[in-house]
Amino acid sequence: MRYNRVMRCRTLFLSGLLLALTASSALAGEPRALPLLPAPEFRVAEVFDNRLEMWIELYATKNPEVVDYATARKVLRVIMHPDGTPGYDLAPHPLFIWWGRALWKDVEEDGINGNEVIQEDNVIFHPNPYLRLYRDQ
Repeated sequence: MRYNRVMRCRTLFLSGLLLALTASSALAGEPRALPLLPAPEFRVAEVFDNRLEMWIELYATKNPEVVDYATARKVLRVIMHPDGTPGYDLAPHPLFIWWGRALWKDVEEDGINGNEVIQEDNVIFHPNPYLRLYRDQ
């Protein structure tokens, strides 16, 4: 009788452990979702990166001192205004988005709608060169 009770306890324990492991692996496998573009009031800088030919926008959504979201749009063409200042014709939606230590890519460039993929994970984005360029303008 005691042997049956011990076996039932072991079986119950192992079943619970297996269920917990299955649930945790299912949660870990859930795809991450990219949040929508932040509102314009969270934008702290925007600058043309002539090496990449991309328009970079930096956002601070939680702490105004910390950039935590960045986008890169293709520059379709550079327009020179009569006063000599450049203007930029931009793609309507970002191609790259940095958020949550990942570099996301919107291959369709159709806006954030759930079809974005992680291009590279565990990426540290360094906004300082862009912030320096922005402040020097």
